[in-house]
Amino acid sequence: MKESLKLEENERLKMRDTRLWILQRFLVLSMTLLVLRLAYMQIGHQFHYLALANRNRVDTYATPSPRGTIFDHTMRAMAYDRPAFSLIYARSNRPIKPIANTLSHVLGTSSKQLQASMLADVTAGVHCLIASRISDRAISFVREHQRDLPGVEIIPDSTRTYPFGDVACHILGYINSIPKDRQDDALLADFPPSTKIGWSGVERSYDDVLRGHPGKICMEVDSQGVPIRRLDESREPVSGQDLVLTVDASYQAYVQRLLVQQLHYLKAHGHAFMDHAMAVALNPNTGAILAMASVPTYNPQWFIDGISYAVYEKQFAPAERNWATQAPVAPGSVMKPLTAFFAMKEAVISPNSTFRCDGQWDIPLTQGPPIRCWTRHENVSLRFALAKSCDVYFYKASLAYGNWPPKHGVSVSTWLKKTRLSALRRLETMQHHFGLGNGGTGVDLPEEASGYVNEGSGQVADLPYTAIGQNEVFTTLELATYTATLAHDGIRPTPHVVEKVGRIPYQVRQVNALQISGLQKEQLHVIQEGMYLACNDPCGTAYGTFHHGRPLSYTIAGKTGTAETGIAGFDNAVFIGYAPYRHPQIAIAIVIPGGGHGADSTGPIARAMFDRFFSVKAGKALAHVE
Repeated sequence: MKESLKLEENERLKMRDTRLWILQRFLVLSMTLLVLRLAYMQIGHQFHYLALANRNRVDTYATPSPRGTIFDHTMRAMAYDRPAFSLIYARSNRPIKPIANTLSHVLGTSSKQLQASMLADVTAGVHCLIASRISDRAISFVREHQRDLPGVEIIPDSTRTYPFGDVACHILGYINSIPKDRQDDALLADFPPSTKIGWSGVERSYDDVLRGHPGKICMEVDSQGVPIRRLDESREPVSGQDLVLTVDASYQAYVQRLLVQQLHYLKAHGHAFMDHAMAVALNPNTGAILAMASVPTYNPQWFIDGISYAVYEKQFAPAERNWATQAPVAPGSVMKPLTAFFAMKEAVISPNSTFRCDGQWDIPLTQGPPIRCWTRHENVSLRFALAKSCDVYFYKASLAYGNWPPKHGVSVSTWLKKTRLSALRRLETMQHHFGLGNGGTGVDLPEEASGYVNEGSGQVADLPYTAIGQNEVFTTLELATYTATLAHDGIRPTPHVVEKVGRIPYQVRQVNALQISGLQKEQLHVIQEGMYLACNDPCGTAYGTFHHGRPLSYTIAGKTGTAETGIAGFDNAVFIGYAPYRHPQIAIAIVIPGGGHGADSTGPIARAMFDRFFSVKAGKALAHVE
């Protein structure tokens, strides 16, 4: 019996020793793992955990920076930030309902909405925005009741203001909230979520310099997230840089009004389906844009004050696109000066070449109907072919540089596939040199579209129709740049709307189109003379526009254009021109899609634009925004 008890006691002792051994080993292993983990955290990731600790100790809130002011050429503010104030709240464990109840009546917001704002996105930090651009009454109330509003703080803010409404809206653009696809943009990482950025116009293309640098509120907080004190790392926001534009607000407003009035007039006289009109005026010597108008227009202030769905759909959406830079259209006969240049370069005509126009022409070796001119011109020289806008002259020139009929040994099929395309592409290269196509003009505005030459239907007639501007499309800005190049003796300027960023002036960029095209100034002078005759000789297509009525105070050269679109009664009306004829100061292009005859529809706008420009120059017109 005693031996049995002794054996049981020994078994219990062995089991106890085994358990102690296991426990000791477990404790040793646990301590070893703990030490290794601490070493890993202290040595391998010390900076990471130090940053986390600091984040738990310090709360940071970004404060908005005022955007730079946008001035017109005469230093009138066209877009500026008006000082405003917003409310932020420092979260803690204090009850928020009494604070929300106190603020609700003065902010015009329900207590529930304020509480939701105070609790929203608690992972973002201690501070949260609860009201933007509060009223003066709300500011006074918060300051007077600060003891009853713990954690509530007034911070400087601003609101964008566009004092001239829709004037230059497509140049200025508008600002709006940061879009979803840019919320992770590293350049915007330090800005508060309420920041508005440029969505179009110079507000967008110069957004990085306009928006400045945000401020920062750094608060030391306790373990409960209650603010203790503001730290020295806090900084004030830095305002963005100012821009000075090349446009004069009064001249810009005048051009916009001209387009609106002409649209209304044309709609009332049989052109019921027109919706758009565009005009661009350039300084041909520098490329400075003097006016750029696209109708219809919108008011950038809509996005600041809050835009309704009805206003967005009915007013903004039809006007958002800048048709002057983003809508290539068929230009018509304003392309004839360039076709003449190309034909002289190809040595198929000379300045004295004459062709006969009987009002139509049968293309050699084809069975199709004759291609027509708008009237019969009989024997016509190059200068007067431009002045009278003779289609047949340029039909014949185009088939000469296109080598039609094909030379001996070249089949019609080969000509259509190779020779025809080669001629079109060589012409297109010439157009690129003069600012037409090739990716756009390089203007400092976003999303510029570029025109192009259609390679056509694969028929012989593609060449004649391209020669008179019926087989290509270009934007109004491209046409204005082309005109400026013609005016400035073949020197192509780069158009721009910003004259100065801060104190840094725009660097004028130019290309010698004559030199790279292999043309001579004497050939250019013939083209200029033809454009002069178009406006000043009684046979010219624009003579009535500039010489019926009050006399001119300047000399002008120009070209009218009427482009068929394939829709009956919907021809594009186009005009290009510059003045003075010698030493030009302004070059313009005007396009009214569906406007009909160029001289009738765009000519009056051109005359008014030139008249106002030179009246202001002479000090005879009031330079105010009407």
